[in-house]
Amino acid sequence: MRLQPIGLRSRVTLVFGGLALVVSISLALGTYLTARHFLVEQRERTAMRQAFVDASFVREGLLTSGTQVDDVLASTSPPNGSVLILSRSGQWYSSSLSAGRDAVPAELRDIVESGSAASTWGRLAGEPVLAVGTPLTAVDAVFFEISPARELSSTLATLGWALTAFAALTTVGGALIGRAAARQVIAPLEGMARATARIAGGDVATRLEATGDPDLSVIVGSFNAMVEALQERLDRDARFAADVAHELRSPVTAMMTTVGVLEQASPDPARHAQAVALLRREVHRLGNALEQLLALGRLEAGVDERERQPIELGELLSNALRQTHRAARLLSLPGDPIGVLGDKGALRRTVINLLDNADIHGGGIVRVSLERDGRWAVVVVDDAGPGVPAGERQRIFERFARSGSRAARPGTGLGLSLVSETVRTHGGDVRCGESPDGGARFAVRLPVIELDPTTRGQA
Repeated sequence: MRLQPIGLRSRVTLVFGGLALVVSISLALGTYLTARHFLVEQRERTAMRQAFVDASFVREGLLTSGTQVDDVLASTSPPNGSVLILSRSGQWYSSSLSAGRDAVPAELRDIVESGSAASTWGRLAGEPVLAVGTPLTAVDAVFFEISPARELSSTLATLGWALTAFAALTTVGGALIGRAAARQVIAPLEGMARATARIAGGDVATRLEATGDPDLSVIVGSFNAMVEALQERLDRDARFAADVAHELRSPVTAMMTTVGVLEQASPDPARHAQAVALLRREVHRLGNALEQLLALGRLEAGVDERERQPIELGELLSNALRQTHRAARLLSLPGDPIGVLGDKGALRRTVINLLDNADIHGGGIVRVSLERDGRWAVVVVDDAGPGVPAGERQRIFERFARSGSRAARPGTGLGLSLVSETVRTHGGDVRCGESPDGGARFAVRLPVIELDPTTRGQA
């Protein structure tokens, strides 16, 4: 069974809680060990100091002649709960009936009997105790004082529980902070999700509100720019569909009218021939429009890199003029061949569209030239028309766009749009300007490649 992935909010909460747990445990453990070391060391110093004082009192008492060991131990006033034990001449004496030789840990007895003072922790009657021993050489005895450590044990236990509670509260607090932080982090994403849902529902006017957060402002700006581009694309597609319907209506209407004339089977040969010519022209116009629409669709779908090959532009221009029955004298070429990498058919169609545009809308071709400008190959087509107004030089590359006197000329209005899209997919650009003769100048720039000897002459 596949487990469901943990959500971002839960992951952030777990991370904060886990970090708080690690930090709190580390602090609690460090605090406990430091406090324990200090308290234990302090208790040992206090117990040894008290034991040495009591041992000195017992030694002085035993040096007094005629004094009994039991009387000396009874006259000593150790701290409350402490037990005094003394060994002399093989006999063991104690200030408590419940504690004797066995109350002293064996390892402590061995150390003290060897002549050294020492201390050790142990248990007496189930309670923690601290045993301190010191030799009394002057009276040939060893002295032990066993002090209760119940208060120290209770203090350490209380401290441990307090630190445990602190760690637990810190962990819960960290998790709550993580939850709040996750909510703050996810809030913009939730807003984006709501905006995306509205856009998916058709409300493309939806935008994310600007934020003062510099990190989020980049995301908000990118999202709004994406939606802007989407809205522009939808508007452009809507205009395109309307333009297609408008452009196709005229040839279809003309063909329907012509078919009606032909169906009347008029005996007038001139009228019959005129109808057939009109039908042929409109069918040709419709075919060109559909072919260019298909070409635009293929360009928008992406160019297949496998269809690209090295092309000599001079040969391609010569072939385009020859294919369209235009005079070769119109073409001006540089001395050295210039190569580009591209789709031969698409680039040939681009050149022919520029030539047709000059003939149909520009009063005829004045010159076609090719030159190299750094890393760019530049194809220039000048026409003999009145030129294109500066304010229209970008718009004429839109689909079905016509400018000024060009609006009344025949054509689909897709040629220059197809030129622009083709050049763009080849990494170049096309610009409309003014020729030295006053007509329009269309300049296409494409990235240059160096041609191998085997590829020269290919177009």
